[in-house]
Amino acid sequence: MSQSVVKIETGTSSATGFIWQDTQFVVTSLHVVDGQQNITANYVNANGQIVASSAATVERVLKKSDLVMLRLDNPLNRPVLKVGLSPLKIKQSLDAVGFPLNIAGYSSTEVKVRFGGDQLRSILPSKVLQKIGEYPSITLKILNLEGNLVPGLSGGPIVDNKGQVVGIVDGGLESGAIGISWGIPASELQLLAQSTDRKVPNASGITELFAADLDANVGQTQLVGDIRLTKLRSRSFQQLAETADDKLGLNQLATLFNGFNPYAFNYDIYQDMDSGAMIVVPMGAEISEEDELTIIEFGDERMEMVFDIWRVQNLNEAQYYSIEFENTLTELDHYSQVFPDPYWSYLTPISQFGVTVNRKAIYRNVFNGMMWQTDKYYFETLATNGSTLLAVAAVNHDNSPEMVQLEMWCSQGGFHNECEQVAASRKLWAQMVLGVQFASFPQHQMQ
Repeated sequence: MSQSVVKIETGTSSATGFIWQDTQFVVTSLHVVDGQQNITANYVNANGQIVASSAATVERVLKKSDLVMLRLDNPLNRPVLKVGLSPLKIKQSLDAVGFPLNIAGYSSTEVKVRFGGDQLRSILPSKVLQKIGEYPSITLKILNLEGNLVPGLSGGPIVDNKGQVVGIVDGGLESGAIGISWGIPASELQLLAQSTDRKVPNASGITELFAADLDANVGQTQLVGDIRLTKLRSRSFQQLAETADDKLGLNQLATLFNGFNPYAFNYDIYQDMDSGAMIVVPMGAEISEEDELTIIEFGDERMEMVFDIWRVQNLNEAQYYSIEFENTLTELDHYSQVFPDPYWSYLTPISQFGVTVNRKAIYRNVFNGMMWQTDKYYFETLATNGSTLLAVAAVNHDNSPEMVQLEMWCSQGGFHNECEQVAASRKLWAQMVLGVQFASFPQHQMQ
């Protein structure tokens, strides 16, 4: 298999292709090469080293299916992948093979066939459908996939347990934190082989659609404990809002923070590459480990974000670690207690499309010797896909009555030498809370 998969580079992007029909032909996604002048196919060994490269030119185009066949100028004698056309079953396990996130060596990502729509128009939000131009066809029959497809995999083969190609990785909703993924059925390869179209449309498609072209802002993978976090991309609040899993809650929070103009906020999106868990933080934040939690710092002693990720077996285990996270987060002892803020807390967790999410706000009160008094405030997302728990929280370390009164005084135009810092902290709080609202997993279907 590895000898038949090649890395496609066009100068500005990197993706995947595979050898099919003949050693001189490589199949990949049309959107990978559309609008590009120079196309190179790299043969990569098991150690991630490029052993040979060949310039490639467009041989055949199947625009409606977002497929292209390339002819290699200097092909090596490599095996040709075979195609499997047997019907796929719901929940059938498959492997998407390629070069995710421009890694040196190829890897495989497990995906499963999911129940749901089998055309793009039935799985994509209306706002995204409205943006589609020349291709792909929104009535195209697709493989509706459950899994974590990321930039770099487009054009790669989706193979069954026999190593036969049953589909081609095409895309996913890439503009937001949460996405869906799909592939092109292998039956479309025969139509590609029969196509007489050799013209690349030079209409590079919709970047929101594809988990393929690598942006310059894709960062290096870093280890946080045993979690591999990758900065996948940077996006604006508006782009993230288009694919939010709780638009009503998000709109309510955005209205609360309207004075800070949330639409001017920008975020970095980090992903746990094993589970697909997405963590969304204000752009430029630094991530570091500290004691039992991972800290996201912004240079403000009052405000910070924290998160943790656990591998779990079931929802009961996820609930156990959720409680453990909250106990560590709130640092409870005999002189403190916590209460939910009913205005910003779900009554019960929401389960939809394979993901269970609970979002809540919490007051921490401390006993000062005479009475209970609020000192900290938290906003958190607890999400699980059944095998992983993601816990993310924004922490306000000083939500005392005195600070709340000062914030109100400053917001009403009062003068105080700390008003400038208070306003900056409040704006950061708005950015953090909205980021926590976006945290979740790729869902098995979109609303």
